[in-house]
Amino acid sequence: MKKLLLLLLVAFSTAAINAQGTTYANATNVVAGATVSVTSMLGTLPTVAVCYNTYTMNQATTPVAAKCKWFKYTPTVSGIMTVTSVLDVNPVASVDTRVRVTTGASATTLTCVASNDDVDAAVNDYRSQVTDVTVTAGTTYYILWDNYWSGGAFSFQLLFTPQTCFKPTAFTYLAAPTTTEVSFGWTAPVSGTPTGYEIEYGETSFAQGSGTTVNVVDPTVTLSGLTASSVYDFYIRTNCGAGDYSVWVGPISFNTQFEDATVPYETSFEASSYPFIGWSNVTTTGGAWQVYPGTAGSALVQDGLNAAFVVSSATAATDSWIFSRGIMLTAGSPVTVSYYVRNYVETSTNTASYDLKAGFTKDVAGMTIPVASETGLANVAYEMKSYSFTPAETNTYYLGFNALNAINAAGTHAFFLDNLFVDQVLSVKGVDASNFTVYPNPANNILNVSNKANDLINNIQIKDLTGKTVKESNFIAQSTIQMNIADIAAGVYMMTINTEQGSITKKIVKN
Repeated sequence: MKKLLLLLLVAFSTAAINAQGTTYANATNVVAGATVSVTSMLGTLPTVAVCYNTYTMNQATTPVAAKCKWFKYTPTVSGIMTVTSVLDVNPVASVDTRVRVTTGASATTLTCVASNDDVDAAVNDYRSQVTDVTVTAGTTYYILWDNYWSGGAFSFQLLFTPQTCFKPTAFTYLAAPTTTEVSFGWTAPVSGTPTGYEIEYGETSFAQGSGTTVNVVDPTVTLSGLTASSVYDFYIRTNCGAGDYSVWVGPISFNTQFEDATVPYETSFEASSYPFIGWSNVTTTGGAWQVYPGTAGSALVQDGLNAAFVVSSATAATDSWIFSRGIMLTAGSPVTVSYYVRNYVETSTNTASYDLKAGFTKDVAGMTIPVASETGLANVAYEMKSYSFTPAETNTYYLGFNALNAINAAGTHAFFLDNLFVDQVLSVKGVDASNFTVYPNPANNILNVSNKANDLINNIQIKDLTGKTVKESNFIAQSTIQMNIADIAAGVYMMTINTEQGSITKKIVKN
């Protein structure tokens, strides 16, 4: 009888434990500082989109029903909270989590406070954390971990620090940046008594402590004397007086206005957002252009670490644009636009379609010069495309890529664009660029240069895309050259061919 009673108690206890955390109403209380083990996700997701809009599709190898685990924490005093699965007990190679922190009186009235998917996708660290979240005494915060990517077991911690001075939020430009000046503002914290703000800024990725410090009273600042076409970072904290400061917020990135580029111009989208390379994006309907944060060697990146991409919408056909920074072009000489594209298919069979246009203004209405139009792209490896147009006048031009993808009900189709190159070769001192042939291109070790006009070559310089000379060779008046490039790294370069009649520049690719 005792044994039967014991078994019944164990069964009842196990059922009760498994039932905890399955709904808003029975969310499991979390103790600050404790390590919490999540062994199963059997809970019901909120019926309203909060923090994330996608709940229905599980991205695991074997799709399963979308589920989550509910936890809650109610601080007795105000402060800052961190929720993290970045713990030694969670192996980087095998743990892939997603978290959101919410508040609300019911599962249907939740408000997003903070969320995170990958702490650092660039190094394949798919664990999640939200840091220094301002929390108010007596408010219950609901923490949801879901199985969108994985339903595997993991652990997390909630860390809490009491605070009397709180960080500012909601940063925004007060006006469009100029080439030398940027103004931005923020929302003052609702708790504490701010007497001012301390700001430190510098060129992107600067080490905090080595930047320029500015102190202001009001929640606005104008930074002057900046460099055009540049990206900066800043850190900010609230000053509540008497040595009482909030935690630092940052780094937060901003950019000055990008000046017109000159040809040859190249980008492989190595930035976290389009404005940081002087580009912009706009969505008419459907999916939006984004920057794909890839990794070195990823099949979804043709060159570098990032790529431009647009995910097809599950509800509307995509009509979405990205626009380049201004490029100064000269009338009458052909302009070549080269780039790489690929189709992405996971569980769908959709193909990609796009238009490439040029124009004098950085908007849809300004895209009046057709350059290319392709439909039904099905290649799942990058392919190089090259098209030309001839400017009718010397002016600043913008390029626009218009993604035109069909509805994809599964939400698993995308179009990728990478490594764009724009060139306009003008004849200099009688040298006709069309007379010169560089082959093979791309090349492995040996590069050949020939010209049908027999212009005598006396020097060749190869520079990387930063302008640094990586190889240079002199010749004694030869019309055909064979050059060994085995000693330079793989990548895209500019080759300047100097002859007795003048110089031309060609783009080359080293495998």
